[in-house]
This record gives sequence, structure tokens and C-alpha cells, in this order.
Amino acid sequence: MRVCFYGTDEEITRICERPVLAVIGPRHAQPVVAFTLAGVSITTDPYGSLFRLAADLTEVHREEVTE
Repeated sequence: MRVCFYGTDEEITRICERPVLAVIGPRHAQPVVAFTLAGVSITTDPYGSLFRLAADLTEVHREEVTE
């Protein structure tokens, strides 16, 4: 799944430093899903105040996390 995050330099750096991201799902779905980032690209917006991180998210299965 390809996603984009928008944020300041500090916020984008925090996302890139994490080997695994946890996404909290809706109440009736799986409560927490773990993902890894791949194919990361970072660009600035035309006004230079925010950055855009585009990446592919790959779901990490429970067996992979416990190893």
C-alpha cells in the first residue's frame, strides 16, 4: 500500500527513524497493525514549510514480530 505523510522536518524524521510503524484501526477492525516502510521518498511542498514522505507500507505479521 502506498501512503503519504505530511509534516515538519522533525515529524518526518521521527517516522523515518522507526523500523516498524503501528497503525491503530477502527473499533470493529483489527485494533493495531504493524507496518514497515519501503521505497521512501521525501519532498518539500512548494512553500517550503512542510515535507511529504511517500512510502510503501508492508504489513508485518505477528510471527515476524515475535522472532
